[in-house]
Amino acid sequence: MSSSLEASADKAGITAVRNAWRDAVAAGDAARLADLMAYDVVAVHADGRGTRGQDDVKKFLLNSFDRFDISGTIRSSDIVTHGMWAVEIDQVDLKRSQFGSGASTDTSLQAVFVFARQLDDSWKVARIIELPD
Repeated sequence: MSSSLEASADKAGITAVRNAWRDAVAAGDAARLADLMAYDVVAVHADGRGTRGQDDVKKFLLNSFDRFDISGTIRSSDIVTHGMWAVEIDQVDLKRSQFGSGASTDTSLQAVFVFARQLDDSWKVARIIELPD
């Protein structure tokens, strides 16, 4: 496969992971999100807290899904690939509606997603860095 075709296939694979991520968040499906993450995923949240590993990131997400209905959009900048790594900076716009109270919060942030190529040539989320305003 030519380098241009490889890059195009890589970007298509990463876009598919991002779209599946967005859909899993909207569905509140932490198990599906865990399937999209590398086992050693690291997440740094906008407030500075960090979580490491699929299980801990999944627990963090489950806690959010237990309290909020979350919907939103992810707008991607260009994807840069280098070997087994890919980096994407996204604009994330979220609406979180708290269960029971009806209160909702709109949040807009940038996030850096780092993807790692797996042995089967698929891509998984390896790092998530939420950038505070």
